Amino acid sequence: MEEQIDTPTRIEHPGECLSLLEGLCQPGGASLLFAAQPGQPHPVVLMELVPEEGLVIDISAVPELAGRIGRGDPFYLCGQVDGAMLRTPGLSVLERREVEGRVQYLCAYPQWLELMHRRSSYRAELRSDMLVPVELQLQEDAGSLRGRLVNLSLGGCLVELPAREAVRIEGPQLLDRLVLNFPGGQRLELAARICHMHGELDWQHLRFGCQFLGVSGDQERRLWLYVREIEREKARSSHAGSRALQPSALFTRRTPAAQALLAASNPLPGSSIGRRLGRVAGYLDTQLIKLRLGAAVDSRQLSRHADLLLDLLATDRDALLFAVQHQPDEPLLVQHGIALAVRMADMAQARNLPRQAIKTIVAAALVHDLGKALLSADLRQARHLDAGQRQAFGSHVGLLRERLESCKWLAGPVLDAVVGSINERLDGSGYPQAMPGERLGELARMATVIDVIDAMSRPRADRAPLPIDAIYRHLQTSSAQLDPQWSQRYMRHFGLIPIGSLVRFASGQLAWVRRLDGDGRVAQVQLTASPVFTPQLSGPLLSDAELSGLGQIENPMVPELE
Repeated sequence: MEEQIDTPTRIEHPGECLSLLEGLCQPGGASLLFAAQPGQPHPVVLMELVPEEGLVIDISAVPELAGRIGRGDPFYLCGQVDGAMLRTPGLSVLERREVEGRVQYLCAYPQWLELMHRRSSYRAELRSDMLVPVELQLQEDAGSLRGRLVNLSLGGCLVELPAREAVRIEGPQLLDRLVLNFPGGQRLELAARICHMHGELDWQHLRFGCQFLGVSGDQERRLWLYVREIEREKARSSHAGSRALQPSALFTRRTPAAQALLAASNPLPGSSIGRRLGRVAGYLDTQLIKLRLGAAVDSRQLSRHADLLLDLLATDRDALLFAVQHQPDEPLLVQHGIALAVRMADMAQARNLPRQAIKTIVAAALVHDLGKALLSADLRQARHLDAGQRQAFGSHVGLLRERLESCKWLAGPVLDAVVGSINERLDGSGYPQAMPGERLGELARMATVIDVIDAMSRPRADRAPLPIDAIYRHLQTSSAQLDPQWSQRYMRHFGLIPIGSLVRFASGQLAWVRRLDGDGRVAQVQLTASPVFTPQLSGPLLSDAELSGLGQIENPMVPELE
């Protein structure tokens, strides 16, 4: 393959510009050049990026440049990013900063970038309508992730994943294989590894850079063909003068894999509540990933999604209570946080708390367990914990509190109750502070009961999930640890067989509970032939006389997983 230099490519898309500039932030990534001396680079550090506002350059290693910059000599930044030479346009200085003896300049944010690349590292960018499914097979039988191809080169590719898939990636890692599935039926399987995350797009999708490993001669030829065909298809569709070009064979039809990818990106199709709830889950998935990377909880996004959850509760309470019980593709931390938030909000509304107070409760509940993602995998997955491990496990509470410091709008007492005290018990056997019952307020007592009920309904490393009748029996024998008044209030409020439960009737018919009457009795069910929940529920809804015809409910069941 030739190593000739291509003509420069001008990059104007804000997301692409940000991703490329982030590459210059790496140690040794950026150099400053004056227009009058383009062959003499000076090592600087790109310290900070604020899209559309500015970037901060540190010249402390070469302070003698300050005079020339101060005189207004034109300059720009350049550096290597993913094998290509990146160059900014001329930068204008907004202000000089001196921080703890360092010399820094705030410059205007560039509106475009120039990229010079070799053919061996040229990246063909796909438009959003050029759907190419990508399968990432994780090692050690950890399953596979499904996303879409964003760009392709001979050396690697950029893959976009839904947040619920991306949350399973904990950092750079080898893959068993990476598979490209083009709509025309072409399929290419490669050895690869995940190198880095390019950042979130909309708190619903994330992009990961993947490097191909051990590429054979035949694979390289096919990759180069695919790169050229992607560019040709873009030219054919984008420019009037190219309409005479024949469609690329890569994109002539949609494969079943492409259709499956579209369906997978739309959880609970046919359910507006389910789709909108998926946005809350996507936010939490992305927040989990950002916490692992050292970021704090995003105050604005948390506020926005707490409001969204309250809006969903006001729109269709029954549909939301059903949906929070059935998010099988989400991590358990996310499923649990959403369910806790919705049920706490529902009980708080029944007690006529003001919306702002309920919003704070919802926000705290959504993230209350995310600190567990900061613990080691061994600790999270352990079946039994000794005293030292239990103490280490309890540190997740403090780890999360540190990441919540920027959320100034969250009331301290609510955080103390929902995040700090939700794992405490009336007899002092809880964690992290082993608080006695007299120190636990009403909100903490309510949170603890709801937390235990939902946690027991979901699988854990040391036990299987329990049916709701077994969970209620546990509450009745745990009054020394859990407030019996709040246990009774929960059962009266959500019913002995809550919305979302799977039940078996005397006739043998299985059904999902969709609605209760004013006395907490089952009022509507949706028939199902399988104990496995699927988003495409198609069974008939029965109520009144049709429901009575099914006979008595024998017992609630634990749904099975696929």
